[in-house]
Amino acid sequence: MSAADKNAQALKALFGDITLASRLGSTRIVVVTPSEDLPKSGILLAEVLADVLGRLWPNIDFVGSGAELQLAVAVNAAKSGGAPFDGLSAQWAPPYDCVISIGSPAVPDSSYVVQVGANDWEAQLGPEATCGPSDNPVGPAFAAALAAAQVFYHVFKSELAGMNAMPLNSCQVDLRQLFHATELEAGPLNIGETHVFGVGAVTHGLVWLLEHWPSTVTGEINLVDQDKYGDSNGQRYAFMRPENWEQTKVSAVKKRLDAAHPNLLVQERPVDLNSYCAERGYDSPLQRAIAGLDSAEARRHVALKLPWHTVNMWTEGVRIGAGRYLPGDGHACLACGYLENADTPVDEVGEIYLQTGIRPDLIRSLLDSGQGLTLQEATMIAGHRGVAPDQFVGQPLRSVLPALCATGRLQMPNDSEAVDVPFAFASLFAGIAGFVMLLKDCSNNLNGSYGWTQHIFKKPSSHMYSSLYTKSNCVCCSAMEQTGWNWN
Repeated sequence: MSAADKNAQALKALFGDITLASRLGSTRIVVVTPSEDLPKSGILLAEVLADVLGRLWPNIDFVGSGAELQLAVAVNAAKSGGAPFDGLSAQWAPPYDCVISIGSPAVPDSSYVVQVGANDWEAQLGPEATCGPSDNPVGPAFAAALAAAQVFYHVFKSELAGMNAMPLNSCQVDLRQLFHATELEAGPLNIGETHVFGVGAVTHGLVWLLEHWPSTVTGEINLVDQDKYGDSNGQRYAFMRPENWEQTKVSAVKKRLDAAHPNLLVQERPVDLNSYCAERGYDSPLQRAIAGLDSAEARRHVALKLPWHTVNMWTEGVRIGAGRYLPGDGHACLACGYLENADTPVDEVGEIYLQTGIRPDLIRSLLDSGQGLTLQEATMIAGHRGVAPDQFVGQPLRSVLPALCATGRLQMPNDSEAVDVPFAFASLFAGIAGFVMLLKDCSNNLNGSYGWTQHIFKKPSSHMYSSLYTKSNCVCCSAMEQTGWNWN
């Protein structure tokens, strides 16, 4: 299943109409950079914008001083998902449906125009948007996600009309203000002992920022994920490359971080999180966990390991977010945000059993381990629903369920996570939010737990940042309170 197929399914999951995928192929976009060389923030913005656009739109032209770099990045993005790239080129050939201008007014054209800029922690949209000299990647990445979301909004605005979406004609955002983190600087970063659970779409956004962090990065990072790349990952994995196919995600990301930060100890752990923690020993506390996982159940598994610090990233429909958890003294732990719904007649395993007929014990094993399906298992899940099972062999069950839901082959409940198939710019937004939460957590001068959420088609606001407090029915917090166990 290619990234183009996944994008079609994502549109079906979002709008209920898979025929809208044809609009992706008929939309023509041009990205314009000034004729003179871009400053550093503009180069970073141009690079990440080309990547995030190339994972969704097949017809993009690039014009100006950054055109050749952007073209190469976009072609790699398309190839990584097995998508066509013949419609990507370095030329000016109007008319266009959308014009994106980086750091300066656009070439006169009757098309819809998004002018975007960035510098340091700041992202800008609108006629005043410019680019500055900072090599901090946070503002440029957020600006790219904003611009990509506005292009999507413009093309699908009639379908988004009922979702409280709105165009951002002008917007200026400082990420430090959004996250109540005015003390942050782009200086040396020590991440201590950090364990990354899930090296998927949102984690790839965080990794790109860590890779491009302009100062020394030290500490130890353990990348925990048993999965390998497939061509469908290219739909939303920032800076996944075509040569990554069939590689383990942890090995590819390790190579990138090793090259960028030689003083950072990067460990690849190609196993599921429960196996990793069992092998490591449950009496060895996790100092910091980063959760970049694809389900509430998997996050509950992380929470049950009782990490001292947790950074969480998520996407859900048209909303994305991130949280930082330092539990104790009434502050929330990760489990507080993912309480089991006791009102439902069956749990997640029961839902999948009712839809597929697969034994519940096998479903639980597949969900918890993340191992790829065998041909026999793929046939059980897909074969009797008129779908060729071969396309699902080797894929985790959590990757197969969204495909079957989006095409109507499965009818999971409307609030099931199985129907959420995020686009590249949504995953990028979440990864950026997670990275800023990581920076806050590493600053060591902020206590408590807090979260931030964003509607991807609305203006970002610091009002969406809030403190998080323990829930009385949280199994982790209740157990710790009863035993008197100290989180840290």
